[in-house]
Amino acid sequence: MISILRMGEDSEHDAKFDVERPNGFPEYLFLLTKTRGRFFVNGEWKEFPAGCAVLFLPGQAQRYHASQIEQNYCDSWMHFKSDTAILDRSFPFGEPIPLRGNKASEFNSLFHIICLKFYGVSQSRESILAHLVETLLLMASDENDSKNMPEIYNRLVELRREIYARPSMEWQIPEMAKRLCISTGYLHASWKSFFSTSCIADVIASRIAYAQSLLSSSAISISSVAERCGYSNPEHFIRQFKGAVKMTPAQWRRKFTKKS
Repeated sequence: MISILRMGEDSEHDAKFDVERPNGFPEYLFLLTKTRGRFFVNGEWKEFPAGCAVLFLPGQAQRYHASQIEQNYCDSWMHFKSDTAILDRSFPFGEPIPLRGNKASEFNSLFHIICLKFYGVSQSRESILAHLVETLLLMASDENDSKNMPEIYNRLVELRREIYARPSMEWQIPEMAKRLCISTGYLHASWKSFFSTSCIADVIASRIAYAQSLLSSSAISISSVAERCGYSNPEHFIRQFKGAVKMTPAQWRRKFTKKS
């Protein structure tokens, strides 16, 4: 199990900040950089942007310092141990992984939750911390695996999230493409490549999923369900619902009610 030994958020240092630990620490060290920094990676010094995740192995050499561009260096840090090996050996231990888009915010939010739980007291504290740190590490691994993804990928993921969060919107391909500053053809091709489905199919899937939730948890009319799911024509909604679920909305509701 993973156990945190010590940790801190937003530790600030001046421009002279310089770390050189030839033998590292006897435990793992995880960093989230908040400013630019220079790290010694694969035999050479490299400049990395703010918003990177770094994981050092126990005993691994650690060499990093403030960027010459910045007037300070800031990071959040965590020392932890584990009674089992973590991540795959192909993971770039000691090498900063840039967190693109809103990923840095996601990592910082999770790290903040971990920090609050670490300094708090609860009956399940150790178990919760172990699972949260494991999640953080898996997120770092996932970021490393996706680092060669084109820049458009994260913007498509964010748009897809919004589609499922707001199924009642009148999602139109030209407007979606314009919003991402890409052509409709590129939008179609990229969506299919990344998500193995089409943009329109995702819009329909989001509406059908929301309709299923409404039908199984409320007594509102079928036409009201259709309207809430972005359909101006109830008959069109019924046809699409039946095509996706293999039964009408009314049949779905009766089946769910019967099971309940």
